[in-house]
Amino acid sequence: MKIIFTVLFLVVVQVCNAQSSSCENLIKNKERDQQQIDELGRQVAYYKNLLHTTKAIRSATYEDIRYDIQRVRGLRKDGTILIEFTYQNMDEGLMDALQVEKAVIVEPLGKRFQTTQVSLTADGRFRAVDLVPGVPYKALTVLRKTSADFPTMRTLVLYIFPRDNISSPEPVIFENVPVVWE
Repeated sequence: MKIIFTVLFLVVVQVCNAQSSSCENLIKNKERDQQQIDELGRQVAYYKNLLHTTKAIRSATYEDIRYDIQRVRGLRKDGTILIEFTYQNMDEGLMDALQVEKAVIVEPLGKRFQTTQVSLTADGRFRAVDLVPGVPYKALTVLRKTSADFPTMRTLVLYIFPRDNISSPEPVIFENVPVVWE
């Protein structure tokens, strides 16, 4: 009887010991797998964002420059609308300068909002210099304190100076631009 209990005890101890040693390896493998999953999740988010920034919602061309609206976000908490767009010199040669005077939106009910906050460069300037042909440049327009959250803009108008930079700015019009509210 004593021998049976001893044998059972040794079997149970051996099984428990084997289980505990393999659990440590499983825990390490689980942590490594979780890190790989997190890294893949970050990569997916990056490429998903990259895909959305290169896909144009609306496009227009004025004086050999193509303007592509990439994303329009509305912030519900303060009524701000952020319009992200790219512009690209489609001409053969280098363009000296590009300047935007203002942006105007008209919402579906006819209310009009206007801003002069159109940033054509990363440092927030409204004038871009020496545009290389075929290279897309990123820009941002900020409209503050809009009164309502609307699903689409009836019209978005960018007033852009012609190449001579002396004449009056000409409108570049985008119609039915969707707005994503956050």
